[in-house]
Amino acid sequence: MDNKYKRKNRIYGVVFIAVLVLLLVIVSRSDTDEKWFDYQKRIAVLPLEGEIMSSRGWIEQLGKFADNKRIAGILIPINSPGGLVAPSQEIYEAIRLVRDETTKPIFVSMGSVAASGGYYAAVGADSIFANAGSLTGSIGVVMQFPIYSDLMEKVGIGMRVVKSQEFKDAGSPYREMTEDERSYFKDIIDDVYTQFVGVVSHERGIDEINMRSLGNGRVFTGRQAEEYGLVDAVGTFEEARKALCQVAGISINSTLQYPPEPRRSWWTRFAEDVGAAIPDWEARQSIKLQYRIPY
Repeated sequence: MDNKYKRKNRIYGVVFIAVLVLLLVIVSRSDTDEKWFDYQKRIAVLPLEGEIMSSRGWIEQLGKFADNKRIAGILIPINSPGGLVAPSQEIYEAIRLVRDETTKPIFVSMGSVAASGGYYAAVGADSIFANAGSLTGSIGVVMQFPIYSDLMEKVGIGMRVVKSQEFKDAGSPYREMTEDERSYFKDIIDDVYTQFVGVVSHERGIDEINMRSLGNGRVFTGRQAEEYGLVDAVGTFEEARKALCQVAGISINSTLQYPPEPRRSWWTRFAEDVGAAIPDWEARQSIKLQYRIPY
């Protein structure tokens, strides 16, 4: 009798564990776009939009698409004026690694604007499509310094500074910049600009003489960019998608897979609402080195 109950308990235990494992699998897949028993190859679409201020989340999602066996190719629609230097460089490197170290083709489709840091990121792809009227290029670096000294003088406010060395408070908004400081910042900008030009020259196969002409901060239309060799083709998002499907060897009617909607905490929603009402409310008084179109 005891053996009979023991056998039943073992069976119930096995069933319970199987159900528990099944529930865990369902929960783990609930945060993805994957469907059960759907093994069709598809194109992943990973938009890069707005000012580039960070790169971590975007690069993590790119890595997930690169590792997903059902993803045959990756299409990146870019609609960005650029942004901070380091995140732009990191996104470029992440795209380049997918291009060079996987078998998945990765294309860029430029929207209204894909300039400066947005263009820097784009050159890591296998192929770049731009609309005829897309704005791109703006190959250059900018640092902007607000100056409050005149206003402070009018209201009778001053700032005393004690510093360890000459350049410790360089770029302070509370006084005019000295010529030595201007030269100091110009050296930084020149170095970062050289990095930008070097990457574009290497990736696009443009010689140094032409790069001097193209890399002077000018913005180009998509049609001009194709003429100068900055992009591969003039075409819409749909044309880029079809071309990518052909290169990936899948049907042009294949499914598109987008990243899952991020979970937004109450604080994120609050910050976004306040940020929309008060532009730059979270901005700090700091120097920003940017690959960004200045308007």
